[in-house]
Amino acid sequence: MLSNQVSNWLSQISNDFDIGFSYRPGSELTDQEVELALSTQLLNDKVTVNGNVDVRGNQSNTYTKNITGEFTVEVRLTDMLRFKVFNRSNHNLYYQVHPYTQGVGLFFRRDFSTLKDLFIRPDEKKKKVNGDGESGKD
Repeated sequence: MLSNQVSNWLSQISNDFDIGFSYRPGSELTDQEVELALSTQLLNDKVTVNGNVDVRGNQSNTYTKNITGEFTVEVRLTDMLRFKVFNRSNHNLYYQVHPYTQGVGLFFRRDFSTLKDLFIRPDEKKKKVNGDGESGKD
């Protein structure tokens, strides 16, 4: 509850950034966790940057290995094509050898009604809507 209030207050500092704060108290079985997140959009909303810093531990365990950071950068190349770069922490280190996973990706998204629409280019689809396949130029 307090974390939500702090997040709302921090987000009101700037309209250009979304700032989040989270606190989870620990117990005998789990560590306490404090997280600070930051998100913004740049270059007319073509670039989205997200990042956070997470500190975990208990009162007797304050090693720096419990500090993790993550980020994601996504670039909108076109309405259908996006490029993404990320660094994420592997929270379950008992099964993972490396504490972080990095990657890049190229994402293509296209809306369609039928499977045939998936393979027709948008400009060809517009020509067919005109009627006889002509471009409509006189």
